[in-house]
Amino acid sequence: MHSVVVTGLGLVTPLGVGREKTWQGLIAGESAVRRDPGNSSFLSARIALDESPRETRLLSIGFLAAAEAINDAKIDFARIDTTRFGNIVSSSKPNLFFMQPPAMHIAGFLPSSLGEQLSRVFALRGPLKNIAAACATGTSSIAIGADWIRAGVCDIVIAGAAESSFHELYMAGFMQMGVLARDRVAPFDAGREGFALGEGAGVVVLESYQHAALRGARTYGEIIGSALANDAHHPLSFRPDGAVIAGTVRKAMEKNGDVRVDYINAHGTGTKHNDAVETNALKKAFGDAAYSIPISSTKAATGHLLGAAGAVEFGFCLLAMRDNIIPPTLNLITPDPACDLDYVPARARHQQVSSALSLSFGFGGQIGVVAVRKI
Repeated sequence: MHSVVVTGLGLVTPLGVGREKTWQGLIAGESAVRRDPGNSSFLSARIALDESPRETRLLSIGFLAAAEAINDAKIDFARIDTTRFGNIVSSSKPNLFFMQPPAMHIAGFLPSSLGEQLSRVFALRGPLKNIAAACATGTSSIAIGADWIRAGVCDIVIAGAAESSFHELYMAGFMQMGVLARDRVAPFDAGREGFALGEGAGVVVLESYQHAALRGARTYGEIIGSALANDAHHPLSFRPDGAVIAGTVRKAMEKNGDVRVDYINAHGTGTKHNDAVETNALKKAFGDAAYSIPISSTKAATGHLLGAAGAVEFGFCLLAMRDNIIPPTLNLITPDPACDLDYVPARARHQQVSSALSLSFGFGGQIGVVAVRKI
């Protein structure tokens, strides 16, 4: 069984194009959430890529994040075996902008088209897969990419997700479900009303510890556990007691022994039901210790990046460990009594972060958890 380390990170979000710009905006308390230009009744968070056509926007966002991650990892392709270089950079849904003939047969029904393009551009000849797990897509992709390395299938993997869902049909669906915020995004606040639709990408380079050490790579941390599950309750909501989520968290942590969790990046959508369920789940998973773990939702800053959310938020866990800074939960002014954990309101917190947990949930009951620590 091979240990899995993270050696590269790329982020493209509404806070900024690039890892450091995004991170500095996040810890400074900035928010990219604005009135949606297409429907001023709702909030959204869009990336400043005006020159990118709608048809290729997803590819542009995904490529920028993947290229940054690969450059960050300082990979010399002449010195690695590309047949053992895997690719699991996913998108949770088809690109509807390609649904008009004649392009339909090229990309309209190929949710893996982003990954295929990346494999061609970087000449990656290892396994290629696209995961579609709703808003747990990015987290699931990272977990499965780590499994490839543990099992010895790959030495190195790019993993994560990209999403750009500002298509009229997708927007209409979210509006119909009543999950979009009209005035503010406020996870865990008593007045929370929903999320702001966002777009973005998060990509990490995963390697076996041995492979990274042989080429002298710097590491962000080691993935010490992951778990995927399904709540099997309802297409749009989770069991109120959070029991299945709690069990998934425990499963991700079970190989870690007594490793303390210093930070949790919560799914924290800002919807009434979801935030309360997540709070219940964390209490079940950690018992009384849950009250002493700093937790934050970063979706009030970035918007909800849907399938890419978990990959970007895992990136925030890595940067929190690198800089010993916990990002804040913006707009948390009046905590809901049902959400009574330490949700790091308003301002970033400087403290030691040696381990972190990233949580993602998705429609259809999807659950993804990844744990990471400094080494």
